[in-house]
Amino acid sequence: MISDTKDSCKVVLVGKDTQNNEKLKTTLQELKITYVNSEDGLDCVQDASEWDTAFVLENFEGHVFHKLHKAETWIVGPPIIFQCAIDKKPIPQHTRPLFCTAMQGVIVCFTGFSKREEVSPLADLIHHMGGSVRKDISPKVTHLVANCIDGFKYRFAVGYGTPIMDAKWIYRVWEERNTLGVKATDEKMMQHRMPPFYKCCLCFYGFSDEEKKHMEELTIENGGTFAAVGDDDCSHLVYDDQQVKDIPVNLLDNTNFYVVRGEWFWGSIQMEACADETLYEYHQKIDFNGVNGNIFMPGRNMSGSKSRKRKRLKENIAQLAADGEYDSPFKRRSTDRVSMSPNSFLDASNTPDKSDVFSESVESYKEKIPKMSPRLQVVTELLQTEKNYVGILHTVINTFKTEIEKSNQYNGAILGAQEVKLIFGNIPPIYEVHCKIRDRLSQIVDNWKEEVSVGDIFIEHAEALMKAYPPFVNFFEQTKETIAKSDKTNPRFHAFLKVCLSKPECGRQSLTELLIRPVQRLPSVSLLLNDILKHTTKDNPDYTKVEKALQVAKEVMTHINEDKRKTENQVVMFDIMNDIDNCPATLLSSHRRFVSKIDVIELSDELCGKGLPMSLFLFTDSVEMCKRRSKYTTSMKSPATHKTPQKPFKHLVMIPLPTIKRVLDCNETEDCRNAFGLICKSTLDTKGTSSKLYSFMVDSEETTKKEFVTSVGKSIVNLNCVSDYDSLVLSVEGKDLQISTSEVERKTHTLSRAARLGKRVSRAFSFNKTPKLKRAVSSISHAFSPGVHPSPGGDLRGKRLASCADLTEVSPTLSTFSSYPSTMTLYEDPDSVSLDCYSLKDSND
Repeated sequence: MISDTKDSCKVVLVGKDTQNNEKLKTTLQELKITYVNSEDGLDCVQDASEWDTAFVLENFEGHVFHKLHKAETWIVGPPIIFQCAIDKKPIPQHTRPLFCTAMQGVIVCFTGFSKREEVSPLADLIHHMGGSVRKDISPKVTHLVANCIDGFKYRFAVGYGTPIMDAKWIYRVWEERNTLGVKATDEKMMQHRMPPFYKCCLCFYGFSDEEKKHMEELTIENGGTFAAVGDDDCSHLVYDDQQVKDIPVNLLDNTNFYVVRGEWFWGSIQMEACADETLYEYHQKIDFNGVNGNIFMPGRNMSGSKSRKRKRLKENIAQLAADGEYDSPFKRRSTDRVSMSPNSFLDASNTPDKSDVFSESVESYKEKIPKMSPRLQVVTELLQTEKNYVGILHTVINTFKTEIEKSNQYNGAILGAQEVKLIFGNIPPIYEVHCKIRDRLSQIVDNWKEEVSVGDIFIEHAEALMKAYPPFVNFFEQTKETIAKSDKTNPRFHAFLKVCLSKPECGRQSLTELLIRPVQRLPSVSLLLNDILKHTTKDNPDYTKVEKALQVAKEVMTHINEDKRKTENQVVMFDIMNDIDNCPATLLSSHRRFVSKIDVIELSDELCGKGLPMSLFLFTDSVEMCKRRSKYTTSMKSPATHKTPQKPFKHLVMIPLPTIKRVLDCNETEDCRNAFGLICKSTLDTKGTSSKLYSFMVDSEETTKKEFVTSVGKSIVNLNCVSDYDSLVLSVEGKDLQISTSEVERKTHTLSRAARLGKRVSRAFSFNKTPKLKRAVSSISHAFSPGVHPSPGGDLRGKRLASCADLTEVSPTLSTFSSYPSTMTLYEDPDSVSLDCYSLKDSND
């Protein structure tokens, strides 16, 4: 019992550790509480009146503590004083020694401990931390500390969702007793739950090798062990009920273990507690020989069966003694047949020929069954598929969504609210509209008339379908990614999906397979409506309505596709913007759409430099030109520059499509391969009389030159609302515009070889692995030593070290590479080319 003290009390600091605690003394002064020092506190027991003197101890064990406790004194720990100072409250009075309040409000019950000596220390620690202990379990118990995974208390705790903890939990909280604010219910403390397979040895039968290995790993992770089938230590034989129908008798001779279905295993992991084995037990079927079989023997345990057996035995003996054919005791006697009147429809006489009454009854019954018209047959098929589809959605919502987000289950919800929304958030609106469609179809079929309107159903719900489907279809890929990620990272969710696979309503289909049905439903409806239209006469009032319903279904699918494309385009635009360094904010626009991307090498010298890699992003109204950061252009930089991850592209210029006058497709020659160009208006020229040529060589296989050039031309034509595509895209000779790829191809090849050779040189000149370099450094140092005079001019030209070689002599590649100027210019031509002949005349010229 805890209560607040009176405002005035005296404190006795017991022991040297407590007396040397300066923080404790300062806190008592702040609380204006008088304190005295004592070696053992016994000298203050006689003078202390009830609830007036509090004894503060650093250690709640030893003879001093036990003597004070036996004297029924008021004992507290230093954390109590510190917490009172923080909360600005008086020291709480407690009938038991109170060291801290880490377990305040916690009610604990124990199960599975055979000896009292095992429980008493744990109960004392709980009391020292402000908790309570109960002998019997009830809904008021907040935690069950278990040493087993069975029994009434364990099942009660699982049923009520009471956390089942290991004894280590109490010791772990006690270790943190001096930490202010720590609680036994903190997340880091609640990790010490009782694992579901504690002290269990599992054997797996009938599973594939891959699944068996996976289950064995999970068994170890959840506190159990595994063994081979037939091992004496086995406590649970887990079998695959989908693959195994009968278990051999020799495996069932030992009755000291449970034989359970695989669902028990996954259910236990899902709950993080051992599931009740009786709900998943294997029921052995008995045949007449007493072994496994599928035959059920009636009367085996019925009252009076012994007397009937004796009677049958006497009859059999008498029959064997007499002449004639032996009648097997298991053969049904003719006298045992059910007697029926000759006028009964279920007449089963001994004669093989059917009676006239039976034939007449069948014929009269068939005549009463109405014949279905082709139109009704298709409508009935539509109704049946609609019922199946609604059933699947019902399974997704009730079997999966409801169970996953249920907060009152053991250990709480399986997934968080955000994950549940990502996976199932868009399913309920689809389910609601199809429930209404199903009900209307049922009414029509039950009261069928050929002129009844089926098309009205889909026309009325067209708007609801238009709103319900796009959010689901657009984010279906994200839904699948969320399921896959949660399946890998959340063991409870993984186990839950395994349990659902064995449920009949799921039909052995995974959650992802069930969720793909909404994507497939509307095309299926469209096909069935088309069949209904074929079997509907043109004079039927429903003919035009079915036509309209079919058009509505196609419009809904078109709207979904368009909406999906817009959503995907927005995602692509954001990805592009995130990949480009210094990307202009104006790149994101509601009217702009991504069209194509191509990797190129610049052939002109207008953007980032001749021969350097670039990437062109084509949009519906502009072209974004970026420098492409590749391994060749960054390999020579200092490692310090790579501390911050670089984006793969760097913004250079964004060219509006209306400023492009011509798209040049260079003819393929030996000196000009995969080259194209863009003639654009100069942004600095206000009159628009001057132009610039940007030329490129394709450097990727994903997008061809022809595809990109065609896309650019069509985008310009669509933007300008003109049809003169042929005059916009021209085929030219590269040499006429000084466009050549031979030098670029040669240099790209040289760069590649140089990069590979540079790696080999770096490895050859390693200080740790190559002693030759040490000798080379030693020779250089010797050349600069005071006793050695260098050659005139103060350099080492003409000298050659014994352990070194001239790399330009070893590799002509490096020599060629070093001969290129730093500006990366491949050729210099003083001649200039006029672009006027390749430009379109402006309307104002």
